[in-house]
Amino acid sequence: MDLNIDAAVMSTARFLIHTLPVVAAASIATSLMIRKGIMSRISSAARPVLRRLSLSEVTATSVAVCFVSATASYSMLAQAHRDGIVDEREVIAASFVNSFPSAISHTYRFFIPYVIPVLGWTGVIYTSLRMLVAVVKSAMGVAMARAWRTEISEEPEAIEPVLHSSGSLLWRVALIMAVTYFLVQIASQLGVFRVVSDLLSFLPVSSSVIAVTATEMISTKAAIAMGAGMLESGEISAKWLLIALMLGNVITLSTSYVKHSLPFHVSLFGRLGVKIVALNALASLVLDIIVIAGVIAFL
Repeated sequence: MDLNIDAAVMSTARFLIHTLPVVAAASIATSLMIRKGIMSRISSAARPVLRRLSLSEVTATSVAVCFVSATASYSMLAQAHRDGIVDEREVIAASFVNSFPSAISHTYRFFIPYVIPVLGWTGVIYTSLRMLVAVVKSAMGVAMARAWRTEISEEPEAIEPVLHSSGSLLWRVALIMAVTYFLVQIASQLGVFRVVSDLLSFLPVSSSVIAVTATEMISTKAAIAMGAGMLESGEISAKWLLIALMLGNVITLSTSYVKHSLPFHVSLFGRLGVKIVALNALASLVLDIIVIAGVIAFL
């Protein structure tokens, strides 16, 4: 297969252009917020919730920011981890807690304007199932954060060292992110991620379910549209359409995490990023399988 290096370079460039400015802004803002005690004031304002969840100031702020931007949220965590404010275990816990705000953001950007209008009540149920998985993951994260929380002293630093620290982080992030994302694009062109599609022929489900699942591997929106057509024509029931969409999510989970989450998290956290992606992917996989089993058994 011929490689299109130019396309891989352009795709990598677009990814960096959209991501790095947010990373830079969030990193600098986080360092300043920690040193100037802004996080402490945020914690005080949200004291009732924090008292119940026992989340640290950094984790709580990260979760709040994730409702707006997951990129900014993880960039904040990376800077706090680099500054020694949070340890590795608390970063992992925060990544799980961020599942719910990330799902909320995805809901009003994708599920509400597209999935629900196209699929109707089936879309409402599918959205609810995706939210259920996110809520359970966040609950797991809260439990981990409470069990692993550590108190690390925060010493004020001058603005110049803060900016220098954030700048060095940004250079490291840009380099690793560019290399990793570029290699993933090359792997995608070589068909590495298409190998998973060969497994579909062995699935003990109808051809309609396989068609929707296979389409989801290429485009989720296309799979939703196809499922709506099949649902309207009676080719597939609401129950099996839900299973097809969830199954497509399970099958594409590993490639999705490798193609999108891994380059970003490795660039921010290094080897810790691999652990974050692996643990989140494993949790999502197990929960999705449980949901599929529940739909088969009870719907």
